[in-house]
Amino acid sequence: MRRLLAVILCLGLLSVMVLSAGCGKEETTIKTPEGEVSVEEGEGGTVTFRGEEGEVTYRASREAPTEEELGAPIYPGAEYVEGSGGTVEGTSEGQEISTAGAEFTTDDPIEKVISWYREEIGVPTYENTSPREASWLISTEDTATTVSVSEEDGRTLISITSISGSL
Repeated sequence: MRRLLAVILCLGLLSVMVLSAGCGKEETTIKTPEGEVSVEEGEGGTVTFRGEEGEVTYRASREAPTEEELGAPIYPGAEYVEGSGGTVEGTSEGQEISTAGAEFTTDDPIEKVISWYREEIGVPTYENTSPREASWLISTEDTATTVSVSEEDGRTLISITSISGSL
């Protein structure tokens, strides 16, 4: 499970890099001890990486992901934390992978939010009563989604991350 969460976090970081890439078309070659990687920034948030092991193309969105993209429900009335996430789709050697992630906040008490998610998706995979927080791992054959609820700065924070494709 830690390996899966590490992959999700890495892809999330990659999505931030892609989202911060500008528009236009520009190609850069990066030399590393392991070889060269060519990076091409395309239009519409597309970034293509080419190396010795093949080519990976990522397309990113600057908008908040939908419940369908996230693979989990968004707490009613929760506000999207601007710039906290997006979606990335990649292809490499005929295999596709998609990631989506976002953070949302609400002034509702954390107990109410955890209770709502319990009703929507079941018993949390992890729960801690002090400090109050809960996490869910929703896994299917080709999708893994995490939902975490915690308190931050007096508000309830909801983080949702999903990865799907050839897992």
